[in-house]
Amino acid sequence: MAFDLDGTIYLAEEALVGAVELISHLRASQTPFLFATNNSSVPSARYVERLNAMGVPAEPHEVVTSNDVAIAHLTAHEIERVFLVATTEVRDEYAANGVVHGEDDVEAVVLTFDLTLDYQKLLTASALLRRGLPYFATHLDLVCPTPNGPIPDAGSFHALLGAATGREPLVLGKPSAAMATTIRQRLAVSLPGRDLASKDAIAFVGDRLYTDVRMANDHGFTAVLTLTGEATREDLAQGQYRADVVVRDLDELHDLLLPAPRTHVLDGVRN
Repeated sequence: MAFDLDGTIYLAEEALVGAVELISHLRASQTPFLFATNNSSVPSARYVERLNAMGVPAEPHEVVTSNDVAIAHLTAHEIERVFLVATTEVRDEYAANGVVHGEDDVEAVVLTFDLTLDYQKLLTASALLRRGLPYFATHLDLVCPTPNGPIPDAGSFHALLGAATGREPLVLGKPSAAMATTIRQRLAVSLPGRDLASKDAIAFVGDRLYTDVRMANDHGFTAVLTLTGEATREDLAQGQYRADVVVRDLDELHDLLLPAPRTHVLDGVRN
């Protein structure tokens, strides 16, 4: 199984209903799981710390961020120097993995969820994009949920850059194939011999239709929509993406999983 974080497992620094109990159950039953988030505002190590602090047990290999996928993509294409629209600690994470931020002689522009975004960064990014440099985005979520309501996310930043430059990025986080492949690869380590490329071998649990449910639909995962975040039943009924399972919260999902066989925890459970 794989889980989104913001709006699915927690909101800000507080675990959502059922999250602690469900993840503890999965670990106790030796059911492999991981967390996959588009939120690229902090390094992956911060997510491990945050999860454990709120009582959700997590280890470093169980957290995949859109930054992880972006770094892997850039490295695979031998792109080492980029203009990185990101916080200082995220730039440090990229640098630690061989992708260095700069403004001169750069090979690409990379947009993340930059909580320190300012006009100078927008000016520099726009100028580089107009020069035709390759353009990557960790994700295009329009907003990020917070206890005080949604705040502008990387998709909103791109809307501005797109209007100014006419450029569209290659998206590396959800719902991309790159993120889906990374999820399969991480889970495969815990499930040697299991064919994770087969349809419905992995359940993805999330609260957004255009990232979480769409990725599940596009890449052969079982789509589990939790109504704890952005999407509603009305959105689902009116939208183009299909959820195989719809739950009120993770407490309800936990109840559904308890009687199911461990080898395929969602067999027979559909909404």
